[in-house]
Amino acid sequence: MSQKNKECKSGNSLEQEIEQLRAENARLKKSNAAANAYIRQKVDQMLKVIGTKTLNPDELDDASLVEFDPIGTVTGSFQYILDNLRATNKKLQFAHDEIQAVFDSVGAALMVLNPQQEIVAFNRKTEELFLGMNTDVLGASCKNIVCKGHQPESCLFPKVVNTGREQTNQDWSFEGRDFNVVGRPIFDNSGEISHVVMAYSDVTARKAAETALRQSLDETQEANSKIEGILNSVPDNLLVTDADDRIILMNRRAEVLLGICLHDKAHDCNIDLLPEPKLVQLLKNARNGESSLREDLSFYDDNDNEFIYQARATIIRSSDGDFRGCITFLHDVTEQREVERMKSEFVSTAAHELRTPLTTIIGYTDLLLNDVAWGKEQMTEYLQQIQIKAEHLANIVTDLLDISRIESGESLKLNQSSYPLKELCDEALAGYTAISGQHAFELDLPEDEPVWVEVDHFAFIQVLENILSNAAKYSPEGGNIRVSARAENGECCISISDEGIGMSPDQLEQVFEKFYRANTANTAISGTGLGMTIVKHLVEALNGTVAVESEPDRGTTVHVTFPLAEVIIPGESENISVEEKGVGNI
Repeated sequence: MSQKNKECKSGNSLEQEIEQLRAENARLKKSNAAANAYIRQKVDQMLKVIGTKTLNPDELDDASLVEFDPIGTVTGSFQYILDNLRATNKKLQFAHDEIQAVFDSVGAALMVLNPQQEIVAFNRKTEELFLGMNTDVLGASCKNIVCKGHQPESCLFPKVVNTGREQTNQDWSFEGRDFNVVGRPIFDNSGEISHVVMAYSDVTARKAAETALRQSLDETQEANSKIEGILNSVPDNLLVTDADDRIILMNRRAEVLLGICLHDKAHDCNIDLLPEPKLVQLLKNARNGESSLREDLSFYDDNDNEFIYQARATIIRSSDGDFRGCITFLHDVTEQREVERMKSEFVSTAAHELRTPLTTIIGYTDLLLNDVAWGKEQMTEYLQQIQIKAEHLANIVTDLLDISRIESGESLKLNQSSYPLKELCDEALAGYTAISGQHAFELDLPEDEPVWVEVDHFAFIQVLENILSNAAKYSPEGGNIRVSARAENGECCISISDEGIGMSPDQLEQVFEKFYRANTANTAISGTGLGMTIVKHLVEALNGTVAVESEPDRGTTVHVTFPLAEVIIPGESENISVEEKGVGNI
């Protein structure tokens, strides 16, 4: 082969090789472009997953993309993210377990419902209270599981869904148990209710305890009311002290008397706060075991009037005999002590009243028994004195018998009939005008028409004589004693007025009490203090009334009323003597 042919053949081979190289290069470029596009696509996908921007070819060309190794970078990022996710999942699992533990350990039954009222989650307390062995309830309707297919009006779920607010029901019952129910909504990012949490707190035991406590409180209050009622019904003043000398109980009367309000005391009220030293000493004596546990105490009101209370303490001891306090009663004995005082004065006065006429009778009797030739006039005078004193003794005995029969409840034996008032008044005044010459007696009766009264003769005379006797005793010599009468409204009102020493308001209040004498200082004034007491009983027995008006140094007026006679019987107006009716015929 010629040299020229060889060179031509060699030139063709080079061109073919160059063409092959170009084809290979084109294929490689195409392959590299596809690989780069694939790499860029996968990188962009991974970047989208990561959440960052995709690769921009203007910022990162293919050559730089290969040199940058984005897959390795993204892979590293993914590895970091996966590691963080694993750590986060562990934390989330721990938090989930922790929340589940709390969820299960809560004392209330908890159920999480979706908006369709289907059970999403529940805790162990829900199993215990509502589900029992039926725990496969997820996705089931709460209405079918808890309310047995019937949704009551008190159900909170629709209220929570409709209002979007928490709802409560403190009076829900399930199979004999009581619950406090709370429904609370849970919202998603859009503000819509995603779930509703229902919490059921079992309050059966608490309500039973509340009921028992309420009953106990009611019983305690009732017992306290009974005790308070008993204390307030006790007529005496009562206080109770404990072993530490503290006043633990007082009734209202004792608080008023002692000036202590036990409920207003911020601290313990000790017996040393009591205003009466004798009472404090009595309580201390009781603590020391002394037997003298009675004492009369004096108290005074705002008007300086004295009231006497007898304190009687009763010791409270334990089963071992230890001192535990005492109960003290303060009994008002003012009237009792006054009666005792008046009785003592009465005994002294009665002894004096009896001794005086007896001395006179005995003296004149001794004179008559002496062997002396007394003249007729002298003997008559002595006998008259003996008779007067004997009648005085008889009057005293009559008063004593009358008041004794009245106090014993013996009924008064009265024989009421129609009598002319003037004759009865004349008869009563006759004795006083004869023996009491130092007083002027005035009788003022209606003159236009005679007045007749329906009375017992003896009782009427005794009433007038007792009133006239007081008027004469307490009037000065020469004083005027006036007896007046008027008839009105079916009654006869008789008034006996004197110009004597009169009485104070305090004396006036006691004028009808037994043994009371307005002026005990003057022993020259005789009397037993029973006259006005007998007057009151006799007048009331005759269906009448008696009242007294008096002022110191201005005299006294006694008003008595008797019923007027309905029928006047002629012939019954004769004077009936005391001897005919019988002395003290009651």
